[in-house]
Amino acid sequence: MAPWLIAIVLTILLSEAALEIDGAAPRAVGRIVGGRDVEIDEYPYQLSLQNNGYHICGASVVATRLALTAGHCCIGTNVSNLTIRAGSKSHDGGGIVFMVNRIILHPEYDDTNLNYDVCVIRIVGSFLGKANISAIQVTNSGIMPAGGIVSGWGAVETNGNAVQNLRATKVKVWSTRECNGQIQNYVTPTSSMFCAGNVGSSICVGDSGGPLVYEQRQIGIVSFIINECGGTVPAVYTRLSNQNVRNFIKQQINNDQQRMSLLNG
Repeated sequence: MAPWLIAIVLTILLSEAALEIDGAAPRAVGRIVGGRDVEIDEYPYQLSLQNNGYHICGASVVATRLALTAGHCCIGTNVSNLTIRAGSKSHDGGGIVFMVNRIILHPEYDDTNLNYDVCVIRIVGSFLGKANISAIQVTNSGIMPAGGIVSGWGAVETNGNAVQNLRATKVKVWSTRECNGQIQNYVTPTSSMFCAGNVGSSICVGDSGGPLVYEQRQIGIVSFIINECGGTVPAVYTRLSNQNVRNFIKQQINNDQQRMSLLNG
């Protein structure tokens, strides 16, 4: 398949829901392939990013009023239409819904191959001090572990249907050499990407932007799938151990802390 066609396929798989016409229900948002249903108090950092009230992507709490998601989840959206549901295992009920007032894409984000696929979202109000909502620390290490746990509401199979409850599964993190060997025929691997997943246990459409966590540290952001969900080719994540990615996130957190200090006088 030609590289340009691969890029189109990836964009359709990952961003179709975010680009739906206002007022129309996005396509299936389903749940994680494999794994198990989980309670929100097990994953209190998990968020549902929504466009006109419909789940489009996962996200995570990383600061008092900041959420972390994939860059492609922020493309083609209008801030005034975005909300975030937190503190609920269901993406369409319960918890608290926060308004969004700013989205900040990584300055080197590339919508063609999803390099630096990361976006920080600022809400109105505060995540902290609310039931079943707490922040997850972003990794401060340049070393990747051998695996982690990914959570979200993505489909249970390619082209699957939507379900309500949050789901999580353990995934293997692939070495850079193994990862590049698997994905280089589909996309140009970069230092901001890494591969994770097992056959029958991975992410799917609707999981984009969600967190991959190891020992209470977020190490990745769900970026894209190739060919099928839970297949032999692993899924691709944004690498938070990449210094450029990590510095971008830390800078946004520091900037917001300074804003809040000025506001609080």
